[in-house]
Amino acid sequence: MDRPRRPGSDRRYPPLRFRKRKRSSSDSRNSKLNNKPGTDKWEDVCSICDDGGDFLCCEGRCLRSFHATEKHITEINQCTTLGLTEEQWKIFTQNDEKSEPLYICKNCKYNQHQCFSCGLLGSSDLSSGAEVFQCEDEKCGHFYHPKCLARLLYPDSSMQPLNFEEEVARGLKFLCPVHKCHVCKGGENKNDMENQFAVCRRCPTVYHRKCLPSDIVFEDDESNGIVQRAWDDVLRDQILIYCMKHEIDPELGTPARNHIIFPDCKNLLTRGPSKPKGQEDAPAVLDIPEEDMSPDHSSEPSQPPPQPAAETDQTDQDLSNGFNSFAPKALFPLPYPGSCGWLDD
Repeated sequence: MDRPRRPGSDRRYPPLRFRKRKRSSSDSRNSKLNNKPGTDKWEDVCSICDDGGDFLCCEGRCLRSFHATEKHITEINQCTTLGLTEEQWKIFTQNDEKSEPLYICKNCKYNQHQCFSCGLLGSSDLSSGAEVFQCEDEKCGHFYHPKCLARLLYPDSSMQPLNFEEEVARGLKFLCPVHKCHVCKGGENKNDMENQFAVCRRCPTVYHRKCLPSDIVFEDDESNGIVQRAWDDVLRDQILIYCMKHEIDPELGTPARNHIIFPDCKNLLTRGPSKPKGQEDAPAVLDIPEEDMSPDHSSEPSQPPPQPAAETDQTDQDLSNGFNSFAPKALFPLPYPGSCGWLDD
């Protein structure tokens, strides 16, 4: 059986995506540009399957895009989607701009985000004991534990600034590792092809095109057992890669898609949802019933996924598939993806 082509590899940019947000005056002046993927801050591919298409874009801090319904599943992307119904999808795509609802993912709604290094959930509520903190780049939706960030930015602990972790927890602004090449430590230049970034979709590992390791290749080499790990023409002015830390699933053409954890909302209801900063007067967040959403991992904040029950009915078994856990049990206690100790390819 031939391995499927990488999702999105046959298109220059994803098609027009449905994104819902209250536009500022500057947005209105650039409305034509803002209607095209890649010209705004949201991701150009689905956060679940890394394919292009029609998306719901989260209006919270994570800046992620998602395929929403079963109709967005293709033979190539095999996406599990958000699991919205067609009726819910129509609410987002048919409302006029003045009354349109906002889509806020559960992570942003309940201020529970994953550390992009270790993958565990942590509180991102800056007003109440935050555990993970966001990169200061306005187009970066990645969060990190201070300890994980320190290990990423300063692998040699002797070079780490005094009290760096404590300062991050107190509000020190930082640029995360995805803004520097892992090899030469240089920045990105999208106008120079050799200095465009090759960005891993599973961990904070980034290379310039010219610095890509030889085992991250753009084509399969079946005779030598080499699997394609890099794709042009998927991300805008960047290269999509899966670095050598992540095993490629031959059926999907991507690593296993168990990398997203949504919080157990039932245990967070006492905190109440919050609106993104600057959107206090924005349209109300659409309250999608929990039972209508796709299955997601239910765990206490900042805790590893629990072991599945010994006995489950068929429904529970079905829900165990998809992206309701972050990493295979065999990988624990090592965090995944992007363990702070796995930086060298």
